[in-house]
Amino acid sequence: SPSSSSSSTQDRDIFQSDLTMTSSSTSDEIDTEEREEITPRWCPEQQIYVGGVVPSDNADVERLLDDNNGHLRIFGYGSLCWNPGKEGALSKADEGVTQTLGRAVGWRRCWAQRSADHRGTPSFLGLVCTLLADDEVAEIHRQVEEVAKVQVVVKAPSLTEGVIYTVPPHLVKECLEELDFREKGGYERDVIDVIEDDTGNTVQALLYRGSPDNPAFW
Repeated sequence: SPSSSSSSTQDRDIFQSDLTMTSSSTSDEIDTEEREEITPRWCPEQQIYVGGVVPSDNADVERLLDDNNGHLRIFGYGSLCWNPGKEGALSKADEGVTQTLGRAVGWRRCWAQRSADHRGTPSFLGLVCTLLADDEVAEIHRQVEEVAKVQVVVKAPSLTEGVIYTVPPHLVKECLEELDFREKGGYERDVIDVIEDDTGNTVQALLYRGSPDNPAFW
């Protein structure tokens, strides 16, 4: 994840104040089950998904949990590698959260996501990274070539190193709520194949990323 949660308490306080002004009927503290029933709503003034309700194919997430006896793997490729949150669910190694190095083949880390809540403000947007599939990158380059009349050479397949977290069942709900809120700046849930460095096994993991069609994509 490209965003930092070191000031999550302050972030939530500011967000709650902003949210009250823009949507008195939606709280930033929305239960996981309730989130699944709410359609994500993008706020162009704040440049965030209101209430931390991000786009998600919940059927894929449920399948991921079912296939792993309720455990949830999460692939971090940005700030989740070094800052999972000092008191967040991903930092609770003493409660069974584990991590291992891994890689996503066919995916490229790109500085292509505008940010209003972690590295900028709604009036002066910052830039953070996202993860794009090789075919998405190729399409962007095709558009650039068409406009700029230059050839862009890209090596494929791409490979992005990161951290694979495994979250035990009793922390999954807490973890999803935290990450949904943390990644409210245009990110969505996705499920991809990743390779564990230590075993060479290919496993599926939950991924938060800004796709090319998200409202904050650069």
